Amino acid sequence: RSSVQHVDVLRGESFSLQRELLQEKTKVKALSEELENPMNIHRWRKLEGSDPTSYEMIMKIQALQKRLISKTEEVVERDLVIQEKEKEYLELKQVVARQPGPEVTEQLSVYEQTLKEKNRQLKSMASELNMYQVQAVEYKSDIDRLNRDLGETKRRYFEMKKKEQLAREREREMDMSMSAPG
Repeated sequence: RSSVQHVDVLRGESFSLQRELLQEKTKVKALSEELENPMNIHRWRKLEGSDPTSYEMIMKIQALQKRLISKTEEVVERDLVIQEKEKEYLELKQVVARQPGPEVTEQLSVYEQTLKEKNRQLKSMASELNMYQVQAVEYKSDIDRLNRDLGETKRRYFEMKKKEQLAREREREMDMSMSAPG
């Protein structure tokens, strides 16, 4: 992380040094041109009174040279800005190239559709499970009721058998008491 910050600092420093270099080159060029075409300020003053049109021309040349220098500096700065923008453009182009394409979007759409289908199936299965659970509770209730009915039927059956057995025993006792000599 610190190396990335270090690179950013170096990049900014490089940018400012390039700008300074171009400004200095512009100044050197302007001074070189001035040396090639010497203009003596004292000479202008002398011309001021003797030849006003030459003086005006020299003043215009000086103003135009100043404008030329400032415009050249503006051009240099704009060139630097353009270079920076081109770098940014290339970086952004690389970032965009790494972004997922339409095939990834299409695959994502397929996954979403599959997920919706699976959710629908899950809901369907959940409702079936709920229905089967309700049915199981009903079956348990039926089994409990049938077990109670069976228990009650067994109890009545055994009572009836017990009564029949008692009746047979009484009948035997009566038969025995009647058949007994006495």
